[in-house]
Amino acid sequence: MAVVAGPSHVQPQGPLTVRTAVWFFLPLILTTELHQLSHSLVHAFLARLGDPTTTLAAFSVAFAFNTTFSGIVGVETQAAMSFVTDKRSFWRVARFYLGVSLVPFLIIESIALTSLGDWLFGEMMGASDEVVRLAKAASAVMGLWIFPNQIRNMTTALCMMRRRTMLISHSTMIRLGSQALMLLVLPFWMEGAVAGAASLVGCMSVEALYMYWVSRKFYAELPDKGGEQAPYRQMWGFSWPLMITQVTENGVTFLINFFLGRLANPDLALAAFGVVNALKSLVASPLRNLVQTAQALVRSRSDMSVMLRFAHRVTIAYVLIVAGLFYTPMRDVILTGVMGLPADLNAYATPGVQMMIVVVVFWGYASLFRGLLSAMRRTKAIAGSAVIRLIVVTAVGSTTLIAPDLNGAAVGVAAIGAAFLAETIVLGWRLRQYSRSTGPIFPGERLPQ
Repeated sequence: MAVVAGPSHVQPQGPLTVRTAVWFFLPLILTTELHQLSHSLVHAFLARLGDPTTTLAAFSVAFAFNTTFSGIVGVETQAAMSFVTDKRSFWRVARFYLGVSLVPFLIIESIALTSLGDWLFGEMMGASDEVVRLAKAASAVMGLWIFPNQIRNMTTALCMMRRRTMLISHSTMIRLGSQALMLLVLPFWMEGAVAGAASLVGCMSVEALYMYWVSRKFYAELPDKGGEQAPYRQMWGFSWPLMITQVTENGVTFLINFFLGRLANPDLALAAFGVVNALKSLVASPLRNLVQTAQALVRSRSDMSVMLRFAHRVTIAYVLIVAGLFYTPMRDVILTGVMGLPADLNAYATPGVQMMIVVVVFWGYASLFRGLLSAMRRTKAIAGSAVIRLIVVTAVGSTTLIAPDLNGAAVGVAAIGAAFLAETIVLGWRLRQYSRSTGPIFPGERLPQ
C-alpha cells in the first residue's frame, strides 16, 4: 500500500532508546487521560441526578452508538500527518474527510430522529421505553460532534507535525473546564442524558476553536503549493483499514450493549457497564498511544526490540495501577465517592472493574502490534484482526442468551478482554512472520552488512 511520506522533520533521528520512547509517550498519556476524564465527568454528574440508572443507561447507549459510527473521523489526524505537504494538500485532506464524515452523520441522525431508533434501542437492545426516548434524543445531539472534530483533527495534525503536543494538552484542559461549566447549566433546560450529550458537543466545539487559534501559525508556515497532491484513491487506500479498526474497536461497546439488553435487568446492566467502560477508558486508554509511539519511532528491527522492552514496562505499570485502584479500599472511594453510584450499582459494577486488570495487558500489546504493522505499512492485517475482534465479542456476549442472570458489567469486560487477546495473537503472529524475513521489513531500513 503506497503512503505519501509526511514532512521529513517529523521523523525521529538516531537509534531508538527506551528513554526516547518514554519522553514521546508521556505527553500523550496526559492528553488521553484528560480526554477520558471528560467522558467520566459526564457519568459522575449524571449519577447524581434523579433516577441515575435510567439516565446512565440512556447516555451509555447513545454514547456507544455515536462513537461506533463516527469513529472513522478519528483517522483524519493520521491521514493529515501523512498527506499534508502544503496548503493545497491540507484542504484536499479536509474536503476528503468532510465528505467521508457526512455518511456516519446522516446514519446517526436518521436513526435517532425516526422510529428506527425505537427499533434499534428498544426491540434490538431491550432497553425500557424511557431509556429509548432519552437515548434517541441524546444520540441526535451527539451526532453534531462530527463537525468540531473535523477542525480538531486537522489542527491536531498540524501541531503533531511540529511536535508541539503540549498545545493539544492545553486544549483538552480548556475542554474539561468548559464542560464542567456546561454540566452545571444545561440541566436547567435539558433532561440529564441530553444535557450530558450537549456538554460533550459544546466542550468539543470550545476545544476545536482553541486548536484553530493556536495552530494558525503552523498552517501559515506551510508552502502555498509545490507539495505532493495525493489522489483521493490513495488517501482512501491508506485510510480504510484504519477506519475499520477504529469502527470495530468503538463498535465493541455498542455490540456488547445488545447482549446486555437480554439480561434479566437490562437497565441495571447497561448503566453499570457504561460506568465501568468509562473507568476502563479513563485508566487504560493511554495504552492505545502505543500505536502512534511505535509508528512514529520504530524504523528497524533494533528499534522494534527497544519498543518491546518499553511496552513490557508500560504494561507492568498499568497492571499495578489497576490493582491499586480496584483491589483495595480505593475501589469504593472511586465508585461511591467519585462516581456517585448508589449501593446496588456499586456492587454490580465491582466484578467488572476488577476484571479490568486482564484488559490492560492485552490492550497494550494489541496497540503496540498495530503501531509496528503501521510502521511497516501493513495495515490490511490490522483490518483483518478487527473483524476477528467482533467475532470474539459476539461469542462472549452470546452467553447472556443462555444465562440471563449473569453480571452485565463482568460480561462486558470479559468480551473486551477476549477481543484484545484475539487481536494480540493474530497481529503477533503476523509480526513474527514479517520479522523472519531476510530483507528489510521497515521502509528505508538498512540491514547490517
